[in-house]
Amino acid sequence: MAKVLYTFINPTSKKDLDEACRVLDRDGVIAYPTDVNWAFGCDPSSKKAVEKIRMLKPHHPKELPFSFLCDSISMISSIADVDHAAFAVLKKVFPGPYTVLLKRNRTLPRQMKDRRKLVGIRMPKFPLLLDLIGVFGKPIATTSIPYEIASESPHHDEQWLHYGYEVDNIYGHALDLILDLGDPVPVHETTILDLSEGEITLIRQGFGSIKGILE
Repeated sequence: MAKVLYTFINPTSKKDLDEACRVLDRDGVIAYPTDVNWAFGCDPSSKKAVEKIRMLKPHHPKELPFSFLCDSISMISSIADVDHAAFAVLKKVFPGPYTVLLKRNRTLPRQMKDRRKLVGIRMPKFPLLLDLIGVFGKPIATTSIPYEIASESPHHDEQWLHYGYEVDNIYGHALDLILDLGDPVPVHETTILDLSEGEITLIRQGFGSIKGILE
């Protein structure tokens, strides 16, 4: 069963972040609020943890890897190729509600056992996660919680997860830790931009505005 850790931001609790990092280091899976929705996270080098998340998202295509949460363009450059054009776009959209597709860097740590050609990158505008990544010291594998199977209620509004206790009720049995600020979390999708071919291609229009990016 998941431990629910009621934490805070501005400033974030170093004690709570350290506890979350210990869970990640021990093949654990955590749930946390982001700037757009609730999400699962784990150490991408932990095969055991990645498989745990896949069991929680049985409809997620196995050939589709999870995205990486990063806290800086420097960290992004450690796992993906960032040229001058991509750097300019990353400076515009991050931190924010975007997922950016980039070519995998040859130095992507081998222990991640990740052979994908492209990597999805997130840098959320959310101090809890930015600080967590900073303390963890490396990217965190992340994926949104599958809202569509979040409730058996016939009422559509109740099928969307907004609160930590809802995450706990449905997924707590398979999670190790839930970071909860106690506030409702909006339910949106990120805007997905593909920068892998030197141009900006809009893959999905989500919450992030494309004004000034594609124009």
